[in-house]
Amino acid sequence: MAFCAIMGGCGQHGSHHEHEHEEGAHHHEEGHIEISPERQEQLGIRVETVSAGDFNEVIRTSGRISAATGGEMTVVARSEGIVNLGSLAEGMPVAKGGRIAAISTREIGSGDRLAKAKIVLETAQKEYERDLRLREDNIVSEGHLDQSRLAYEQARLEYEALAAGGAQQGSIAVTSPIAGYVKSLNVRNGDYVETGAPIATVTSSRRLRLTADVSEKYYGQLASVGDADFVTSYSGKAYSVRDLGGKLISYGRASDGDFLIPVVFEFDNRGDFVPGSYVDVYLKTSNVNRCISVPLDAVVEDQGVHYVFVREEDDDDCFEKREVVLGQSDGTRVPILQGLQEGEIIVTSGAVHVKLAGVSAVPAGHTHNH
Repeated sequence: MAFCAIMGGCGQHGSHHEHEHEEGAHHHEEGHIEISPERQEQLGIRVETVSAGDFNEVIRTSGRISAATGGEMTVVARSEGIVNLGSLAEGMPVAKGGRIAAISTREIGSGDRLAKAKIVLETAQKEYERDLRLREDNIVSEGHLDQSRLAYEQARLEYEALAAGGAQQGSIAVTSPIAGYVKSLNVRNGDYVETGAPIATVTSSRRLRLTADVSEKYYGQLASVGDADFVTSYSGKAYSVRDLGGKLISYGRASDGDFLIPVVFEFDNRGDFVPGSYVDVYLKTSNVNRCISVPLDAVVEDQGVHYVFVREEDDDDCFEKREVVLGQSDGTRVPILQGLQEGEIIVTSGAVHVKLAGVSAVPAGHTHNH
């Protein structure tokens, strides 16, 4: 049965069971898909000539992005209370003096700390002013006056500290002492904290770390690792550590009871990366094989079998669906172990459109009458 997906204008054939085809339709062998050059342009279908080249051996694993160490400060609670972080998250930038959190004192037994501090201050001030007058009449001692003055000063400093922290309506602001990024959060929204409890760690470093966890069976190959690609789950985009100004920092032995070896890279925070997020990692070794490789977008999968679309010789609008055997991807390209030869032309962008065209080419159980 002829299998040909025709994309474009429509014409009519026969009067028996009429089926609509696109203009310029040609019938090809089964498994071949036809799309006019004009329609290819509209769908963004691009092609590439296959050639062999150097391809680094890859170790695929998982990893985690975190903020790099350096220029760190811990932000602590200035009062006991309930924490409100708002929309703050790890990796977000903060300015010097920028808000990290607000601590509410209304929901706890001690009540509104700012209002309470104001009452204490006003009481201490009245006591001190009263003792000043009494001292003039030698009714109170100099020592008692000193204690009264000290109590007033302590109350004043406590109130001014709370007020400077932005305490309003029972809420005290916690601010960052430096400009940078939130490296880690020690509390969650709604947590109760004591005075002095760590809220967050802020780092001034614009570098990030990628820590890949590698099975100990690959330990012998780690000495040859020099670069890595990683793919984020939230964007699906592949990034190269080297392209981000990064480098390998270290790799170590598995700890007792742990069969995973940490491999650590540092790179510039030039993208929309989320510290604390997990990524797929492709460690590139210096071991090089010469082989045919294609972009990942060139490969389509159907029920566990992988295919590419090969353009036919001397026919720019017809493609063959070719089964291929894949090697280990590096996150952007994948080696083709079987199924392609140098010089063949394949679809590298828009392969999904070619696949859909093939699926809709001929409805199951239909025949054509011409």
